[in-house]
Amino acid sequence: MSQLTFIVHLPALPERLAELEAGVREVLTAMSAEPDFVHCALHRSQNDPSTLVVYETWTCSRDYFLANHIGKAYRADFEQALSSRLAAPRRIEFLDEVDPPLHLSR
Repeated sequence: MSQLTFIVHLPALPERLAELEAGVREVLTAMSAEPDFVHCALHRSQNDPSTLVVYETWTCSRDYFLANHIGKAYRADFEQALSSRLAAPRRIEFLDEVDPPLHLSR
């Protein structure tokens, strides 16, 4: 089964950071119920504390994710308010696993 992994960078306007984080938490919680959802983690950038960073893993293709998950009803309010909460555009960085794969954990 192929996996899709990506990082989302959300550079918030400092005065809208709390609203953005609340919205991100709400969306992440809702999307965790999706059948092809695997994992996500929410972080704050040490380089820019106003930037939230989300690490996500899914069991679907990039095309399927973009066509079927971004437009989910539970994301509608978040997506509509997003541009007013960001200092710069959202950046999604899609990742390819190296071959051979390397997975380490403790």
